[in-house]
Amino acid sequence: MSQNRLVRALVATATAGVMMGIAAGEASAATPSRSPGVKNAVYFVHGINAKHLEVNNAKQDCKKVFGKAMSDLRAKGWKGKFVTWGYYKKDVNCTRKVNGNLDTRIQELGRLLAWDIYKNYSRHGKKVDVVGHSMGGQVIRAAITGVNKYGSSSKWPDYLYVEDVVTLASPFKGAGIARLCSLQSHKQCSDLKPGSGFLSWAGQNPQSRMKTDWTLIGSSDDDTVHSGSAIGMKAKHKVVYYSGQGLEHNGIQKAGGNKVYKYKYSDNNGARWSTNSERRAPLRYTYEALRHPSVW
Repeated sequence: MSQNRLVRALVATATAGVMMGIAAGEASAATPSRSPGVKNAVYFVHGINAKHLEVNNAKQDCKKVFGKAMSDLRAKGWKGKFVTWGYYKKDVNCTRKVNGNLDTRIQELGRLLAWDIYKNYSRHGKKVDVVGHSMGGQVIRAAITGVNKYGSSSKWPDYLYVEDVVTLASPFKGAGIARLCSLQSHKQCSDLKPGSGFLSWAGQNPQSRMKTDWTLIGSSDDDTVHSGSAIGMKAKHKVVYYSGQGLEHNGIQKAGGNKVYKYKYSDNNGARWSTNSERRAPLRYTYEALRHPSVW
């Protein structure tokens, strides 16, 4: 064998060994178990910014949207990493972001989020939790749905490990205001219209490989996403805060502290509801939902 052929053979053998090692490493990452705790990484995904006529001017400040939520969860004892995930090119103060705009479909955002979770956590056998405000809840819904539908293709990851999802004022049945927004022909707005193709495509209670516990939270004070839409997907846990408590659409994800709130809740997909009045703000409910995953 010539020296050049020998070198090529050795390189090929070494490369194959590395690839097999990588594949074996990923394959050996066992599915994590569901267990209570405060050490999961938590993704925070913001909502749409449809105040701009120009498609490329959409912008969110991740710290402004979720700063209160992160400080509240941390004060309650959360130990895991916080990841604010943005999807507009002009987003600021986000841990990571992709360069989307108002014409980037929610399904595509879900695909990009799925890859981010997979590359940073799932493929290493690590589970995450997700908190989505407004359209952010639909982005994680799209991520898990897309993996379930298209995970066998090269465009989507094979699987995700998402233990818990909490959505705050997310339009599972669409939002009436999206009809006005869509007059500007922005695709994200059309995705959020009641009866849209996206909402028909998105799964009911989509499950990651390790099983995923959903908690849907809405408010009767919300004039943007009505409470019926905010809890309008099959999910084990649903919470609706009664009107007159100041929980508007862009404030519910910031409502923490020890104020007494009146709300109704269901732990069996809305089959039975109970009413309560106690110091359980939306962020307190979020913390408990992430900390105590239901037994599957």
